[in-house]
Amino acid sequence: MLRVQVVFVDEAQHLMYVDTPHKPTAQLDWLKTFTEETNVLHVLVGNFDLYDCCHLNAQAARRTRDLPFHRYHLNNKTECEEFATALRTFLEEAPLEVDVDGLLEHWRWFGEWSLGCIGVLGDWLVETVDDLCKRGETTLTIEALERHALQPDQRARMEIEAHTGERKVELGKTKGEEDLKRLLGNLAPLPGTPPLDQSANGASDSSASPNQAVSTGSNTRIERAATRDLVGDQVKPAKTPKCPFPGIVAIEAKRFLESGIKLVECPDCLRTRSLEPHNGVLRFPSHEKRKTHTPNTDQRWAMGETAWDLVGR
Repeated sequence: MLRVQVVFVDEAQHLMYVDTPHKPTAQLDWLKTFTEETNVLHVLVGNFDLYDCCHLNAQAARRTRDLPFHRYHLNNKTECEEFATALRTFLEEAPLEVDVDGLLEHWRWFGEWSLGCIGVLGDWLVETVDDLCKRGETTLTIEALERHALQPDQRARMEIEAHTGERKVELGKTKGEEDLKRLLGNLAPLPGTPPLDQSANGASDSSASPNQAVSTGSNTRIERAATRDLVGDQVKPAKTPKCPFPGIVAIEAKRFLESGIKLVECPDCLRTRSLEPHNGVLRFPSHEKRKTHTPNTDQRWAMGETAWDLVGR
């Protein structure tokens, strides 16, 4: 009898694609039952759509563990070094004459044209080497690599989907933490870390000890310590903090221009700006957090749950 220990399901995001009246949750219930009956671990592999599939309900979330395989980001020094190491490994294994050190001088070009995805880089190199071997050529060159690289529109679409997916996961984590705090109140600190000082915000710690008596008397006199209040020009207005939004707006340039709407809303603080694509990329400028809470009503681009859409009148 086969002693199967693990079953890998590739392109597992297709579990969500079901015909009416079936629902994606039925697929997960079937998978849960199958796993329990066979006592075999199932590993679901797929794109960012799989994140939604595995968080459809609490039962699915409880039984899954998210293990994201991040791409290399070229604005991170450590990841740049790791990408260059992976590129060297690929180049050294190529069955052609390769100036490894010379090509490594262009590691950022490789990173940008592969979007930092190791799978894209591998397919790119394999396709190039295969074509050169069929032609009877013996040297791997930049010119040959350029012929077999993904086209700009392909890379743009992939970059948009990758950026949108990464932000979906990031927002999901942030929203989860906010929901927990809203439902459970102030959460206990992680063991081994100092507790948060809540007194600065006027909060009181009513759960410091289960045996601590709580005073309900109202006769205690509270006296304010003698201090000098700042008045007039001595009071300095607080500086408005910068918005943490990284700036890249993952909207395809063609779609943005065809809409005729240039107003874009920051997904973090809701400040709006009129944007123009540069080299096919939309970038929201660095800005201070929006102070007002008045809802925006103008027609504009805004971030939905998973993607950018036109909203407003």
